[in-house]
Amino acid sequence: MEQREKNAKPAAFLLLVPSVTVFISSFCIMVLELVAARLIARHIGSSLYTWTAVIGVVLSGISLGNYLGGRIADMVQTRKILSPLFAISAATCALVVILNNIVGEWTWLWQFSWPARVFVHVFLVFMLPSTILGTISPVVAKMALDSGLPVGRTVGDIYAWGAAGSIAGTFTTGYWLIGAMGTTAIVGMVGSTLLLMAVLYLTPMMKRHTAS
Repeated sequence: MEQREKNAKPAAFLLLVPSVTVFISSFCIMVLELVAARLIARHIGSSLYTWTAVIGVVLSGISLGNYLGGRIADMVQTRKILSPLFAISAATCALVVILNNIVGEWTWLWQFSWPARVFVHVFLVFMLPSTILGTISPVVAKMALDSGLPVGRTVGDIYAWGAAGSIAGTFTTGYWLIGAMGTTAIVGMVGSTLLLMAVLYLTPMMKRHTAS
C-alpha cells in the first residue's frame, strides 16, 4: 500500500502539466467556436445555418487535427513540437479577424445558395485554427505516455481535462467574456494565451516538468 502511494505521487505530478495543457487548448477551442458566430454575423447574419456551419466546421477541424496530431506525435519528439504548434495556433487565431473581413467582401460567394455561402465563409475562416488546435491533445497524450505513466489512467485524464476545458470555455465565454469584451478582443486574448503557452514550452522549467 505504501509503495502504491509513493508511485501515485509522481504519476499525479507528471500528469499535471499535460492536463493543464489540454485544458487550456480545449478552453481556447471552445471560446473560438462560441465567438465565431458573433464574429461572422456582420457579414452573413446569425441563423441556424450559421451555428450549424460553425459547429460542423470546428468539429471537423478538431477531428482532422486529432488525426494529424497523432501522426505528428509518432514522428517527432513531443516536447519539442508543442511550442511550434501553440505558436502556429496563435498565428492562425490572429488571422481569423483578417480572413473574416476579406472573405466577407468576396462577391463571388454570392453566386452560391445562402446555406452554401455560410458554410464556405465559416470553412475558410475557422477550419485552419480548429485543425491546428486539434493537433495538440494527441501530442500531449503521447508526451505523457512517454513519461512512463499508466496508459489507461493517462488517456482518461487527458480526455477528462480536455472536456473540462471545453466546458469551462463554454460557460466563461457565454456568461462573461462576450458581455465583458468585444469579439475581436476575445480572439486576441485567445491568440495571446496560445502564444504564452508556446513561450512556456521553450522554458527550462517546462522541459524539466515534462522530461520522460
